[in-house]
Amino acid sequence: MRLPQSFKSRSMLKVCALLTVVGLLLTCFVCPADAGQDAQAKTRTIEIPFKSHDGYDMFGKLTLPVSNARCAVVIYVQTAEGMTVDMKRPIRSTTFNYFDLYREKLPEMNVAFFGYEGRGIRMGDAPPRYEKIDWDIYNTSTLENKVRDVMSAVRVVQKQSGIDPSRIFLMGASEGTLLAAEAASRIRKEIAGLVLYGVMSANLRETYKYIMTGGNFIAVRGFFDKDKDGKISKAEFEADPAKFREKRWNNAGFEVFDRNRDGYFTVEDMGALSKIYLDAADTDNYEVLNGWLKIAAAVSTPKDWFKDHFAHQPIWTFLSQLDIPIGCFHGDEDASVPIEGLKKMEETAKKAGKTKMEFHYFAGLDHSLNVGLYFLNGTMPEGHKAIFEFIKNQVRGKQPSN
Repeated sequence: MRLPQSFKSRSMLKVCALLTVVGLLLTCFVCPADAGQDAQAKTRTIEIPFKSHDGYDMFGKLTLPVSNARCAVVIYVQTAEGMTVDMKRPIRSTTFNYFDLYREKLPEMNVAFFGYEGRGIRMGDAPPRYEKIDWDIYNTSTLENKVRDVMSAVRVVQKQSGIDPSRIFLMGASEGTLLAAEAASRIRKEIAGLVLYGVMSANLRETYKYIMTGGNFIAVRGFFDKDKDGKISKAEFEADPAKFREKRWNNAGFEVFDRNRDGYFTVEDMGALSKIYLDAADTDNYEVLNGWLKIAAAVSTPKDWFKDHFAHQPIWTFLSQLDIPIGCFHGDEDASVPIEGLKKMEETAKKAGKTKMEFHYFAGLDHSLNVGLYFLNGTMPEGHKAIFEFIKNQVRGKQPSN
């Protein structure tokens, strides 16, 4: 059954892609500038400009505990859409800086934190992402260049006073998990461990197919599936308790979504609704895929992002080369990358004898492991509790170098 013409709209495309895609250098000249110290002298933060391997200006912030001892450091790797140095976001009637979570919690365990801006991205004034993008520079953000940017960040941080260069950990989420793993595989002796959450366990081709089927259905199901049976009945759909159908779908009828006529709206139906995009992924139809990004995605990705990813090796190619502690953390409500992919990778890791890899799964947590709760009410979600515990254990187990 074809969709009614009035339903083939921008709002429908946004619904079919309700959540965004996963949601990713050499020795440089460094001029650190002291950015201040908190009133209680618990931490100090320095601003660090540096250069990419191909000559672009980069910028990061290093937050250290106030201590005379050299400490371990966590470097947060860039993601698909690029990040500003603070990751400022709106929340209710105010804003928060995402990286403040790590700048607050890591120094409490005597661990420093370094975050850096993506190439061509700087802090801006406009919500929701508070960023400015220089597209000529940003479009150089290939996976290769972003991996080399990670390596540049590592080399810059190694030189900083108060940092133990033998205890550098990379943290990545979504595309950042792939970038962190590949960077670590290139500089194995310089990375002490990886912290990966929302793990992109497969190539983007398969990840995108999940987004357009199971991932989108997770998002939609949350608005309608009140009996939690994994499918949406006609009664649940028409009840529309969150007014989602009314506000976003113009009160479209149930028959539009129940494509196989089995009386339920399921993930199978979501696949039928998204067929044009699934076919595009299978046939490298970048015109359709890039059109989806432009219309439906809430983030900005660099030029040829799909093409770059489709030709890239999956994360296991790089993780399989490593013999360092690796913590993988994933929620079963992740609508961007499937938890099943990580579970399959866990089986592969066990068969390969990767005893230093840990896998942690969390019921009811999303792609960010519900980290927004911390900024809403101060409650630390279980996923990030586990992340901080993993870091604490690794730092405790590896003593500072002389």
